[in-house]
Amino acid sequence: MFNNEYEIYQYLAENIVKAIPAPDWDKAEYIAMSQNFERHLIEYASYFKIKTNENFDFDLDEGSNIPATGYKISMSLFELHKKKQEDKPFNKYKFTLNNDGTFDIAFKYDEDFAYMKSLDADSDEFDDLLELDVTDQIESWEGLPQDHPRPWLHQ
Repeated sequence: MFNNEYEIYQYLAENIVKAIPAPDWDKAEYIAMSQNFERHLIEYASYFKIKTNENFDFDLDEGSNIPATGYKISMSLFELHKKKQEDKPFNKYKFTLNNDGTFDIAFKYDEDFAYMKSLDADSDEFDDLLELDVTDQIESWEGLPQDHPRPWLHQ
């Protein structure tokens, strides 16, 4: 579907603009995370209006005529970053688009997120080690603070 990262960024930006219902937004963020971007994509999308100091959510798929836009974009970006078939170059990325068309993209590999996604969510291990507030933090862009206890590292 895409030949290079520029095409992905352009497509992502176009669909963000189409998905935002208000013309007077200032900044939009699209955050995606997945263990390997083949399934179970978690998406967060919001835009901010500086003049009114308000934050709103948007659905990236509403800006596209292609279903599952976020999934297709994320998988293409992930595949372009792989050097070898078994590589996992990132498991979270954040695309920030400004109303003037400038953008920033950040990638990271979060070990806590990788560990959490390796567990069966219905398992005793998941329940014993990961409380709801911890999973919520792990599933944020920032992830767990550096000084947070990680009992799963001591097994």
